[in-house]
Amino acid sequence: MNAGSAAGLDVALLAASLLLPWLLLALLPLFRGSGRALLLPVAAAPALLLALLVPGQPVLDVPVLTPGLSFGLDATARAFLLPAALVWALSGWVAARLRPEQAASPAFAALWLLALAGNLALILAQDLIALYAGIALMTFAALGLVVFERTAQALAAARLYLAMMLLAEVALFVAVAALVAASAGETRFDAVTAAVSGPILALLALAFGLKLGALGLHSWLPRAHPVAPVPASAVLSGVMIKAGILGWLRLVAPAGDAFAPAVAPLLVGLGLAGALYAVLRGLATDEPKVLLGWSSVSQMGLVTVLAGLALPAGAATAAAVAAIAVFVMHHGLAKAALFLGVGLLGAVAGRRRRWVWIGLWLPALALAAAPGTSGVLAKAALDRAADAAQAGVAIGALLYLTSVASALLMLRLLWLTRRTPVPEPGSAPVARGRPEIPWVLLLVGVLVLPWLSFRDTPMVAAAATASEQLGALVPLGAALLIALAALRWPRAWRPTPERRPDRPAGWPRAARVTARLPGPVQWGNWERHLHGWRLIGRLVVLLSLALGVAIGHGLVF
Repeated sequence: MNAGSAAGLDVALLAASLLLPWLLLALLPLFRGSGRALLLPVAAAPALLLALLVPGQPVLDVPVLTPGLSFGLDATARAFLLPAALVWALSGWVAARLRPEQAASPAFAALWLLALAGNLALILAQDLIALYAGIALMTFAALGLVVFERTAQALAAARLYLAMMLLAEVALFVAVAALVAASAGETRFDAVTAAVSGPILALLALAFGLKLGALGLHSWLPRAHPVAPVPASAVLSGVMIKAGILGWLRLVAPAGDAFAPAVAPLLVGLGLAGALYAVLRGLATDEPKVLLGWSSVSQMGLVTVLAGLALPAGAATAAAVAAIAVFVMHHGLAKAALFLGVGLLGAVAGRRRRWVWIGLWLPALALAAAPGTSGVLAKAALDRAADAAQAGVAIGALLYLTSVASALLMLRLLWLTRRTPVPEPGSAPVARGRPEIPWVLLLVGVLVLPWLSFRDTPMVAAAATASEQLGALVPLGAALLIALAALRWPRAWRPTPERRPDRPAGWPRAARVTARLPGPVQWGNWERHLHGWRLIGRLVVLLSLALGVAIGHGLVF
């Protein structure tokens, strides 16, 4: 096969990856029952083949709208596409076997396909309009998945998710419009990044911070992810949440050197605070899925640290971007496996349930950065990025503390899930067709895929050393000692139960820490207000007014 034919096949596979979810959506009425459920894993198959089999960088230009749309598989897209396609495919397979009547629902299948189409579009986008369209489509399709169970908690979480995502969409839309205007109508990334100014940077930071669940913009995440159906939670937390950091890499990082002195320290501090705060919140809950939601907030705090380290030009940028690629795969695969495993625990019984709980240890230990897991690779990549940026001893110590905190949170998860109740007959659908099979395949991916994908990089060489592997035992051992102390003296650690699973059981105790401060700055009040409509509405109004003033004075356009 000559080079021209191979390139043509690569472009065809790229087009199939983008179009198949839409084609299956159009054909959805023709399928019934299990046939409709099987569309969920099939829809992601071309994207998975594209990530695995295409070594080049195919580009597809679509002549629609005035500037046109452009999609392609560059290095950044490849880092996001492989874990995303694998999680979508295997989560869809689990959905078809775990809850076949749910996966066969026309509404669920349509929402799944739309969210997948938007996610693939934003990953493969090579211009501003395609990126924005993909993010918007994925965001609002995900809303349907969050509210799909129609419980009171799902409806409340969906309202908060919708309010905060509307705020993100307003900020992103104005930023996109400003970038296009400042770039004389150009929409390709390499043309618009030079036009990023202070006001545009603020809008992008707000939009992508909301998508990522950064500290202060995170309150939707631990409420929305746990209430969604299990396969939807897996793709929400494992894949969709990464849209914020992808947008940051596309639009801000290339021109970030000008903003690095002011913005980089802010992001690093915010990320470290978020990583530690979310662990404290997660430790206080008794709900495994809520704990996993807080774990995502914590892990995205580390990604926020890397977003700050990626701003200065030079070796630090390359090291931080490489570390982000590792985190995207490591966290995406492990967190999806955890959500699916927790769902399987409630759907199987007997020996099958015991083996599922044992299998749950693998992704939990990976997020705890145990020796031999992808967590060691992620930690080595993060340390290399911090060293390249000359972050200092204090930052290194705090990053080490986050390792202990993450390990403690995963131990708490394993403790909670050891006795997850098995549904009574008739109270919940029982899994059929061995949904453990795709889950086991995902566990294999957690174990080997990050190491294989980055095998030729200095990060793997650093992580594979005996000192790095043995050093990973220290934070894990410290977390284990803390956990044993909590078991030995439970009254000193055990919080008082609360009714709402989105609020930790230790909420009153945690609020006492800042109880003597003025009311508006008390930590408990601040966090509680983030869960309400009133604050979100005020933020939307204030943002709209600020944008109007900025546009009127020529600060944006």
